[in-house]
Amino acid sequence: MASKKRKIPSILLIGVGRFGEKHLQTLLATEKKGLITLVGAVVASETSKKKIEKKYGITVWTKINDDQLKIVSAVDIVTPPETHVDIALRCLPFTNVLIEKPLALSTLDAKRIERSVKQHKRVLMVGHIFRFDPVVKKLKLLLPELGNEPLSIKGVFVNPTSNDVGRDIPFEMSHLFDIVDFLFNKPKPEAISTTTKDRVNTTDIKYQNLIHVNFKYGWNGEYKSRTMSFMSSNKEIHADLLKNQIQVKDLANGNIKIIECSQPNDALTDEILQFLNILNGKTSDNYPDALTGIRIVEIAEQARTAKVKGENKRPKVAVIGAGIFGTNCAIELSKFCDVTVFEKNSDIMQEASFVNQYRHHWGYHYPRSSETVRDIRKAIGSFEKLYDKAIIRDFPTYYCIAKKGSKTSAEEYVEFCRKHELPFLLEYPDENYVDRDKISISLKTLEPIYNYEILKQLVDSQLIKSPHLTMKLKTSIANGSIKPDGKKVLVSVNDKGEEDQETFDFVVNATYAMHNQLAHWLHFPIKPVRIDLVETLIVKLDMPKISIAIMDGPFTNLVPTQLDNLFTLVHIKESILERYVPSNGLPSSKKPKLSKVKETLKKSAEWLPILSSAEVQEVRYVFRAVNAYREHDDARPSDITAHGFGCWSILGGKIVNCVETSKEIAEEIIKIYH
Repeated sequence: MASKKRKIPSILLIGVGRFGEKHLQTLLATEKKGLITLVGAVVASETSKKKIEKKYGITVWTKINDDQLKIVSAVDIVTPPETHVDIALRCLPFTNVLIEKPLALSTLDAKRIERSVKQHKRVLMVGHIFRFDPVVKKLKLLLPELGNEPLSIKGVFVNPTSNDVGRDIPFEMSHLFDIVDFLFNKPKPEAISTTTKDRVNTTDIKYQNLIHVNFKYGWNGEYKSRTMSFMSSNKEIHADLLKNQIQVKDLANGNIKIIECSQPNDALTDEILQFLNILNGKTSDNYPDALTGIRIVEIAEQARTAKVKGENKRPKVAVIGAGIFGTNCAIELSKFCDVTVFEKNSDIMQEASFVNQYRHHWGYHYPRSSETVRDIRKAIGSFEKLYDKAIIRDFPTYYCIAKKGSKTSAEEYVEFCRKHELPFLLEYPDENYVDRDKISISLKTLEPIYNYEILKQLVDSQLIKSPHLTMKLKTSIANGSIKPDGKKVLVSVNDKGEEDQETFDFVVNATYAMHNQLAHWLHFPIKPVRIDLVETLIVKLDMPKISIAIMDGPFTNLVPTQLDNLFTLVHIKESILERYVPSNGLPSSKKPKLSKVKETLKKSAEWLPILSSAEVQEVRYVFRAVNAYREHDDARPSDITAHGFGCWSILGGKIVNCVETSKEIAEEIIKIYH
């Protein structure tokens, strides 16, 4: 390595623009401490030369020359990225280099610089400043608390629009790529996919030793944002680099620890001090050398070129699951995509869409969740536009509040209905149907139900009409993977055991209880879900078509079907044969060993005396998945998990949301592909 005879390193600053001036101020402060000699600065114009000379009283040149470079220990290059390769190659034959990120604007140029470093045996350090940020340095120490490597990493680095000077987004905002490189020992990406909206990129990255990374970065709005989140199976770490604060949450008990981060120097000062240490022969594990610079340039280059583009006029979409949500996604997407639907059963709508109480929700059922009511209100119009013929109206639905054991009082329930403009009359059903001594209030409503057969026929007719929709019944998805270009490969198996493999631009998982199956195949984070194995009874009763729900606790629900005298019966407690939050996010493959038909009838008859004469016609079973840890409000909004890489999983609990959910996913694909 070339060395200078000076005991104190001499530094030449090249570039004194907006950030170059911060370098200048830091170098001057370092010089006052006797740690360097600042030889001067090089700027691009006479105007800048006069301005800097007057303001700082230093020597300023407008050109780089050999004589300058021969006498200095190092140069500090803070010029626009497009100039980096020429200036670095100009300086390296003579001296060492500290260069602002990115090292270059292409991998080819970055490697040219690295070869020159080797040839001339120089020190080159890339100014990836966030390696010296107090929050990032603390994260390096904290992340082992996650146990294994995190399941997911999310980062948001967005600057105000006023700071945007039009540079390439992934190169100018490559900080997040470098932070992950620093924290996790330089992992190599397996696949990268980028979408752009205005001047903000969203980049999804799969690493060899990390599950999933999602970064949002660029310029938007009026405010700056600098946040990162790390999720493992037992902890979540959220870091705010503007507040210099880290929050560690224990997912098992909900405990939160706040850590304030600080250090004596600012990050730029520590960066320059580190460079001086390297010049003096000291080594460091956070030394971003030329090879580091190349890695970050490679990722930025991939992020720039891996944008999802419309290679075909119609993107290819796979929909997994042909329930009410999957079929409606297929119908909506087939308007502008080539859609393939994979369904393991021999017909559509055979599982949760069939084993259902067919309630056309208006919102009465969720008195502790205004969020769910708003979700229903948003969705109901688009659903009824398509499926009004399947809705059975003109019969009463009674919502009764229990005197004891209810999580919602009569007064609270009435207030809830009035707040959300849910119409009702204060009226009790016939006393043969409900034990009035056990309820404090009864609200008569006109909330309808679905005719399952007509609903299925209406869906079938739409599926048949689309020439761009292929149904693969009796066909399961067995596995999947993401290619380096971000496309998805799905392996399917039909009922004859024949295996097939297809590549898709987008994938929609609409398998309800198997919500996390796609995440397992493609190595996305697992969503915490609660699995319920529900036993639904079809009972025959000599009574008119009415619906009765005892709210809000371990009570019962009796809902009519489209057939006279046939009702679905579910007891909120007794009908749940199994309930658990699986660590892998998937329901158990074991078949239930017990049935609670007698208990369901007995407990339900305590509220609904008419059930003492019920005849059980059929028992149906279904696995149901809901968001875990929502018992406090029993919220059931339809939930779309955007995994990234053009993949979504739907956790849709109410049929009324199926059309609106399909439109939301269609809008996302349109934004990405067009």
